[in-house]
Amino acid sequence: MAPKISIIVPVYKVEQYIHKCINSILAQTFKEFELILVNDGSPDCCGEICDEYAKRDARIKVIHKENGGLADARNAGLEIAQGDYIGFVDSDDWIEPDMYELLYNMCTENDCEISSCTSTIYFTDKTVINGTHPLTIHDRNEAMKEILKGELYDEVVWTKLIKRNLLNDIRFPVGRIYEDTAFTYKVIHKSQRVCSIGLPKYHYIKRENSIMDLAIKNLRIDAVLIYNEMHQLIKVNYPQLSQLVILKLANHAMIILNLISLNGDFHKYKNEYYSVIEILNINFNKTIRLLEYPKTVKILLIAAKIHPLLYNRVINLVLGRRKV
Repeated sequence: MAPKISIIVPVYKVEQYIHKCINSILAQTFKEFELILVNDGSPDCCGEICDEYAKRDARIKVIHKENGGLADARNAGLEIAQGDYIGFVDSDDWIEPDMYELLYNMCTENDCEISSCTSTIYFTDKTVINGTHPLTIHDRNEAMKEILKGELYDEVVWTKLIKRNLLNDIRFPVGRIYEDTAFTYKVIHKSQRVCSIGLPKYHYIKRENSIMDLAIKNLRIDAVLIYNEMHQLIKVNYPQLSQLVILKLANHAMIILNLISLNGDFHKYKNEYYSVIEILNINFNKTIRLLEYPKTVKILLIAAKIHPLLYNRVINLVLGRRKV
C-alpha cells in the first residue's frame, strides 16, 4: 500500500544534527509516510547513521549517491517517492510532531494541492518566529501573488506539503542556488488551490553559509537569472503581478552590481556584470520609470545600463553622500 506522504531529506555533513532531524520525523502524529534519506556523498558517518535508522523502521528508504548538491539530492528522492503528497525537510532542522498531520488535513479537508505552515528561524544572535494568521485558501492567481509578496508564505519548500502529481515534470535546478525559488513558483503555477496557516511548525537553523551568503561571497547571479525566468512566465500568465517580480529582480541585480563595482576587480566579474545588464535591458526598457524605487536607485540602474565606469562613479558618489 502506497504511503500518503513522502518526506525527502537530503543528507550531507550533518552528523551533529541528523539524529534530532530524523527523530522529529519519526515522532510525527501522522504515521502513513515514507521517509527518504538521500546520502549525498557525505564524507562523515551520515550514510551509516541513515542505514541504521532504516534497519529500525520499515518506512525509511536510503539512497546513497555521489555528491551533487541539495537540488540533485532532492531530485533523487523525487524519483523514487510513492506518496500522494511530498514534503521536504533539511537534515540540520527539525519539525513539530503534528506538522504533517496539520498539512495533510489542510490539503484533504479543503481540496488543496499545496499546504503551508510557518517556521521558527534560529540565527546565531536571535530567534525569529514568523507571523501568525488563520487558515487561508487561495486560488492559483492569489497564491502566486502571495508568494511574491512573501507575507503569508514564501518560496521555501520545507514548510510545505505538495501534491505529487504537480511534480511530474518539475525538478530542482542542479548547480544553482535559490533552487527553492526556481521550484516553488512553477509548482504554484500548476496548482488550483493553495492553503496556508500561520503556525510555526518547522524549526530552521540559519547556518553561516546561507544562500544569500554564498551568493554574495561568490558573486553568484543565480537569483537574477531565476527571477528573470520567473518574469517570462509571470508577464504572460499573470501580467498584473509583473511589477512584483521586476522589483525582486531589480533588488538582486542591484546587490550584484554594487558588489562588483565596489570589489575593485571589475575584469574578474565582467561577465557577470554584463549578464545582469543584459537582463536589465530586456526587462526594464519600458518599466524602469514605473519601478517603485527612490530616484537615486533609478539613476543607478540607468547608469549601470550605460557603462560600468559611470555606475562605479555614481555608486561611490552615493555612498560618499551617505557617509556625510
